[in-house]
Amino acid sequence: MTLTTSSLAPNVGEHLLVTVTLTNEGCGMIGLPKYDLSLLQAPYTLAPEKPDAIIHYLGLNPGETDTVTFTLDTIGVGEVFLRVSASFEVHLGYPGPAYWSSAAAGPVTATVPATDIEIVVFQQAAYNLGCFPSVEQNGTMYSFRCFVADGLMIQGWIERFVDDATAHATFFARQGTMQLEPFYCYPAYTWVDDLGPLVQGNWHRWVAGQWIISTNNIDFITASVTPPPLVISEAVARAAWRNHLFLACHRQYLPVVCKQ
Repeated sequence: MTLTTSSLAPNVGEHLLVTVTLTNEGCGMIGLPKYDLSLLQAPYTLAPEKPDAIIHYLGLNPGETDTVTFTLDTIGVGEVFLRVSASFEVHLGYPGPAYWSSAAAGPVTATVPATDIEIVVFQQAAYNLGCFPSVEQNGTMYSFRCFVADGLMIQGWIERFVDDATAHATFFARQGTMQLEPFYCYPAYTWVDDLGPLVQGNWHRWVAGQWIISTNNIDFITASVTPPPLVISEAVARAAWRNHLFLACHRQYLPVVCKQ
């Protein structure tokens, strides 16, 4: 068996292809090869698109080869060790006698270089929501977009400010007449954009530390197809906590009410 990768230093947001070739160097037929990919890594670095083993229902005569490719989503940074093993039948004549054997290739080391933590947070959040977007950066603004159906999508934005005070002041200045509501221990508000007779844009915005996070879906008014913004925000919050973008909290934000 041989193992090659499309890159040994894939960036966050790229697909990594792991290609394995199994060659029958024996004197009998081998069949039904089953391929398993194993990863030694920190959690949330490389994520296989199809985590199950790959089985090819075929036989290989002496000298013949079989090739399989695993596709992995790059959603975090760090070093990963990749190894692929295969098990297969060995036929000494046909239909037998026969026995099971195996082969392996690797480990091969791939290193995902460091990048802005906001990019990692959005890549992991989107992956947990079932999509693999290309996260875009414009200065201190980071965004992603995933299309769910024709014209329907989910989106997210993380805007980084110089400090907590500036982020909170900007957040409350944008609030306008929208009602403040809790999102864990963070202040948040929601609103809806009318986009026509059939679809609408639903928004959720919250502030944590020096970041303002906005999430949005464009969906049918009468029947929901995409995850609501609150679900998107949940995925972003958990990815942010996992990567220590800001402190995790499970307290509820309560506004101060003064009675006169």
